[in-house]
Order: sequence, then structure tokens, then C-alpha cells
Amino acid sequence: MRPFLRCLPGLMAAAALGACQWGQPAPPPSAAFADAVPAQEQRFAAAFQEVDAWVARKAFPGAVLAVGVGGRLVALKSFGRLDASPDAPSMPVDAVFDVASLTKVVATTTAVALLCDDGLLRLDEPVVRYLPGFAGPPGHADITLRHLLSHSAGLPSPRLLWKHARTRDELLEAVERLPVEAPPGARYVYRDENFILLGQVVERVSGQPLDRFLAARVFEPLGMRDTGFNPPASLLPRIPATELDTHYRHRLVRGTVHDENADLMGGVAGHAGLFSTAADLSRLAQLYLGRGRLDDRPLLRPETVEGFIVRQDLPPGSSRALGWDTPQGQTGSFAGPLASPDAVMHTGFTGTSLYIDRSRQAFVVLLSNRVNPTRENRQIGAARIAIHTAVLAALDGHAPR
Repeated sequence: MRPFLRCLPGLMAAAALGACQWGQPAPPPSAAFADAVPAQEQRFAAAFQEVDAWVARKAFPGAVLAVGVGGRLVALKSFGRLDASPDAPSMPVDAVFDVASLTKVVATTTAVALLCDDGLLRLDEPVVRYLPGFAGPPGHADITLRHLLSHSAGLPSPRLLWKHARTRDELLEAVERLPVEAPPGARYVYRDENFILLGQVVERVSGQPLDRFLAARVFEPLGMRDTGFNPPASLLPRIPATELDTHYRHRLVRGTVHDENADLMGGVAGHAGLFSTAADLSRLAQLYLGRGRLDDRPLLRPETVEGFIVRQDLPPGSSRALGWDTPQGQTGSFAGPLASPDAVMHTGFTGTSLYIDRSRQAFVVLLSNRVNPTRENRQIGAARIAIHTAVLAALDGHAPR
């Protein structure tokens, strides 16, 4: 068994038995895992101090940081509290976060890749082949799955659909009627509607609701037992609060999806709605580093993984791969100046991020609830750069620049 999997024992066995369910107690750490994380305290001291500093600056009430390298989980640590209240419980290391737009890559992109491997989807086929209801407006027939995955479909800038739709069906109908404002492949506009459509494609082609397909084909096989949509109330003690919502639900949001469109869709959508832990996302990251294999068990073909993590150049110069983003220029985007040019990554609005670095054979999972108590707190951009720079410097064996 590979060292990474010894860090989280028993998960693959449970998955093989179909026993992977929301909220099962995590197994006790093996000796390898128990010895690995404390041994890294000194190595990642600067990175841990950086997270603590951003908690003190109220960039977020709390966070969990996971780092893996060489197929091994080498750091897993929690910081701060579950919400902004001074008497809130400490953040548990197994906190279940609303990961927001990480849903796009962890769930929907992986599901599309699986269906491509199954021969049920082809990336350059028009979307209307799989969603006949998308065929109405002019230009829709030219939009392919590749365009949706790379956010180059030519659909208009993001709109607050939840303000106009009253039901899931009304929202989906509004997405299907969106006009085309640019030729597909000619313009990059990041928008949730691309992945709302992809979630519908997965459901139509697989014949299953998106959450059930993902549970059976991704989360259970990978042993991601604290990952899914609409977490049960029994997990509330482990779920960080997100926003004190004053414009949509008029209450503190905790344990239900923060994204308004996903909430209107019942909490299950291709663009948002997933809840997960840093440990579970570490397993997904290792799957991509392993070119579709975890514990020598294949989930995706290597060539499929390679095809999804390479830049698409749609439009020319875009940093987008399929679903994933990649570092840009000298800044490296949210991962900072030490980011590898062949890494893939993504962020979530609630304060989450996932960085997978093939050059270093490493990953960084940073989960925070930065929208608590309000989304007006925008320190997360600077915090992400500083924390990732400190982590990557530690992996490279030198002090942050």
C-alpha cells in the first residue's frame, strides 16, 4: 500500500464494500500518519504562522490546511474557530466545509472525465446532443462540452438567476435560454452557468442524479466519506458557518449551501453545493497527481487526466484547462510567485482552494470560511498568496521570499 493511503487507513476497504457514507466516524490514524504530521511542525512552521496571522487579521474565522508531497500527507492542521463569534468552538481538523466552486473541479469535471472514459461523452460534441432543451437560441448548436469546461462558450457575463427564478426548473430554463454574445472559443468569461449545464449533462447521460452518480463513481471509490451534497444535521458540529445572509435567506447559513443558485436547485448543482474536508480533498488531489490512480487502483485513464489538466488556449492565451485553472505569469495567481507553471488549481467563493503541483508532486488544500460573517471581507486574496508562498517555500526547503 502506498504511504499516502497509510495516512488514512481503511478508507479504500470501506469503499470496496460500499460502506462509504456521510459522516461515518473517521478511523484512528495509523502509526505512519500519527508520526508524519507532528514531524512536519518545524518544516511548515512559517506556513502555520502565516495562517494564524490571517486568522488574527480576521481574514477568516478559521481554516484547515493540508499538504501532501511524494504520495504522502505531510501536514494537516486546523486554525481558529468555526465562526466569527468569540465563544465559537475551535476549528476541528475534520471540519466539513462548503467548498463552493471547488464543486466544479472535484465533482463535475471529474464526473465528465469519467463519462468520457466510459465512451458516453465526447468533449467536442455539441452540448445540444446531450441536452436537447439547449437547442433553442441562435449559436447554441456551436457550443461544445469543451467550451463549457474552459468557460469559453460565449455566454453572457454572470447573472443573478436566483433573483428571477422561483424554482429549480425555472432556473434551468433560464440557463438554457441564455443568449450567445461571442463565438464559442473566442472569449473567456468565468461563469457558473457553464457548470450548471455540465451538471445537467452528467445527469442526462448517466441516468442518475448528480449527487448519486458522484457518490457511487467518485467519492466512495476514493474513500471520501465526508464529501457530498446536503450534509445531514448530525454533522453540524463539524460544519463552519458561512455568511450571515441579509439579502436572500436572512439568517446565518450553516450546513446548507451558501450559493444562491445552488440553493434554489435543492443544494445539488454542477457549479456549487459540495461539502468536504481537507483530508478528503487530499485524496482527490492525489488521484490527479497519480494520473487517475489511487493506491494503484485506477479511476481514470492517464490520457484522460492529461487531457483535462493541459491548457486549452480557448481563447488564445487563456490560462484555463478543462475545469481547472493554471498559474499565470510571475504572480502564479492565488498560489503566489512560487507556483509551478504546470500546476492546476481552483478556488471557491467561501474561502476554499485546491492547488495540485505536478512538478513537485505535491498538493495544497486550504479551506476557510472567509465569508463569515460577510462576503465583504476580501482579505482572502492576499491571504492565499502569502500562505501558498510559505507552503511552497517549505516544500522547496527555503524561507519564503
